[in-house]
Amino acid sequence: MFSWSKPTSSSSAPSPSRASFTSHAPSALITRNVHLSSYLNHPVLKPSTRKASADDTLYDTIFQTTNGYALMLRVYIPTDNTNAPQMTLYGVIASHSWLDIRMRVIGYGPISSDQSWRSSNLKLGDAVYAVIHHFQLQPPSISQIVDENLRRRQQGLPGTANNKQTATKTSNRPNATSSSNGTHGGNGAVVQATAIDKKEKACKVDEDELSSLIPRVPTSFPEIEEMSLSQLNDLVNNKEALDTFINNISVVANLNELKESIETSNVDTATANLALEEKVKSICMEVETLKQDLKSNVETYQQLDARRAAMTRPPEIHEALQELTVAKKKALNESDEFADDWVESGGSDVSAFVKQFMETRVLHHTRAAKAERLKMAM
Repeated sequence: MFSWSKPTSSSSAPSPSRASFTSHAPSALITRNVHLSSYLNHPVLKPSTRKASADDTLYDTIFQTTNGYALMLRVYIPTDNTNAPQMTLYGVIASHSWLDIRMRVIGYGPISSDQSWRSSNLKLGDAVYAVIHHFQLQPPSISQIVDENLRRRQQGLPGTANNKQTATKTSNRPNATSSSNGTHGGNGAVVQATAIDKKEKACKVDEDELSSLIPRVPTSFPEIEEMSLSQLNDLVNNKEALDTFINNISVVANLNELKESIETSNVDTATANLALEEKVKSICMEVETLKQDLKSNVETYQQLDARRAAMTRPPEIHEALQELTVAKKKALNESDEFADDWVESGGSDVSAFVKQFMETRVLHHTRAAKAERLKMAM
């Protein structure tokens, strides 16, 4: 491993036995602080890990592969500890069975989904170490180094001639993110972290991004320049030999690996989508049923709401006056009929008669008074 403060000239891949894999009870959910501490205090990763954003969601760990490349793994740690971390090989264009077209790590099972991450019971430090250890022992095929700091560090290593040649031929790309200021803090780091987060969530690769992932055409081909005229004539006159020679050129080989990586990623994505086809259809049918139920319930609600509005709205004055006029006449007629019936029946209980008669007459006069006030208000 490297140290950010003091780069080393060489590095050997650490033994897997040095990683402290701790088992946990399946029911125990590891907290985010425990995950973060296991990463930042990991005995192997700690010296070569640094913060890459203003908050504690983005970190970089630099390491060296067995073929002499200095690489950087960028780790995004979600604030929700139930979500899987995201790891990206930062600052390079490369091809590897574990990487997709955006250099995101997709081949490590425990971080392939949130469910896999929760059920793995792995600490973050152990997961990061496992990914780095895999890349150290099975290095990706590097097509281009686009990060300036990583390029300078690579040039300072006593790697192979091919490595140095690749690092020398890499060029600054206007759309490649560079960390030439040597720090990841401040506003620049926030913008950088936001851009990476958006890329991780993007579902479509635009033309600019695709162009940045495809290596540029080399300005020279040393393999051809070193050939004699007779060898060149043999190649021109032998199509099979020419095709074999072209496919063995390192740039073409890297491009073919990138192509295969993209095709594999597309097939995996399509397979995953097809596996969810029945589930999506079932959910769509359920949504349609809920839509119909909602439509029916909305119609019922609108009808009931219309009735409520009609029942609770204040009546018009002329309508209230008409109803009061009819009601007062009704009360008057009821009191008169009650009096006539009492007289004709020869009633003897005067107190009961007076009480009931007065109640009806008072109601009549009350309604008459209300009607008069409404007339005055018109």
